[in-house]
Amino acid sequence: MEKLIFNLIILIGVILGTCFNFYTLSSKNGKHKTIIYLNLIVLFLTLNNFQKLLIDCVFKDLNFFIRNLLFPFYFLILPSFYQFLICYLKVEKDRFSFLKISIWIFCLEIFIRIILFPYYFHKSDNYFVAKYAQLEEILNALFSLFLFYKSYCLLFKDKHLYKNVLSFDSLRWLKTFIFLGCVVLVFWICAIVLNLDQVINPRIFIYYPLRLSTTFLLFWIAYCGFFNYKIMVERIYIRSEILITTTNLEILKQYKKIKTEKEIGHFFELVIYLEKNQSYLEPDLSLEVLAKKLNFAPNKLSEIIKINSKLNFSDFINEIRINEAKKFLKNKEFQNYTIASIGLECGFNSKSTFYDAFKKFTGTTPTQFLKQ
Repeated sequence: MEKLIFNLIILIGVILGTCFNFYTLSSKNGKHKTIIYLNLIVLFLTLNNFQKLLIDCVFKDLNFFIRNLLFPFYFLILPSFYQFLICYLKVEKDRFSFLKISIWIFCLEIFIRIILFPYYFHKSDNYFVAKYAQLEEILNALFSLFLFYKSYCLLFKDKHLYKNVLSFDSLRWLKTFIFLGCVVLVFWICAIVLNLDQVINPRIFIYYPLRLSTTFLLFWIAYCGFFNYKIMVERIYIRSEILITTTNLEILKQYKKIKTEKEIGHFFELVIYLEKNQSYLEPDLSLEVLAKKLNFAPNKLSEIIKINSKLNFSDFINEIRINEAKKFLKNKEFQNYTIASIGLECGFNSKSTFYDAFKKFTGTTPTQFLKQ
């Protein structure tokens, strides 16, 4: 019964993986190499699980040789992930691609299977075949650990290489994947170690936690990767459309008490600075940071904003962000863009904060605003 449930979960994973590949590759960003590498991750996982599913459920009586020397699709998963990572972070020039080497190793392992094919007919040679399969898995695991370490270093130690990407994506989802990936690798290492003395008849059930955790984790990274890549592409285009030349008076018109440049004073200086540097687009902009850049004391800047706009600092900045977002929501050219990408690019740090602020200043949600 437990095995039936396990195989059912794997089957669902195979179906989801196939659907994911068809859906993403047919999307407007499907031909971009970042999405292609993301699809390779899912493809190799799906193929690996599919062949194991066939062996367990359909071809149960296959020869020992075939059962032990299936295609090592799992070996190509981490190389594809590393390639996806350097493309997503736009650091291809600074990082060597290991995918080509991995494909050559994969082909070599297939060639070895062809050479070993005569052993298919001799049960007395089962030990030799099983020993090779065990050694191959150990070497593949070591190479995967190496690439996992390279991915970790890139994300946590080489942030200077992708500062531009960090302005569009915090990469928390990728960092979460790295930590969860450590758990999966531990499962894999444990499965190998616990089967070192079981060459002929390895304990297959030991691999169940590994296969389940790997399936869930890789489909999660595929979904997050596609979703976040889509938002990042949209944000890059939106940012290129945000004009610095929006007149200062456009921001100031809403404040009825301000009539002359003399009355504006420091507030006018603040608005000019915000427009020129587009500081309101920075999610982590704070009163202290802005005051320091303008050579004001924080309480003085807060007072200037309060007197002229009747708003506190946070609401003042958010209102400017909402006005910027409304331009894109009204623009038919951006009708197919996600609301999340517009909100994030206009300076909000999450979709929920964008929705809350939008409703506060317009009395409606971005979705309702679009319908109207």
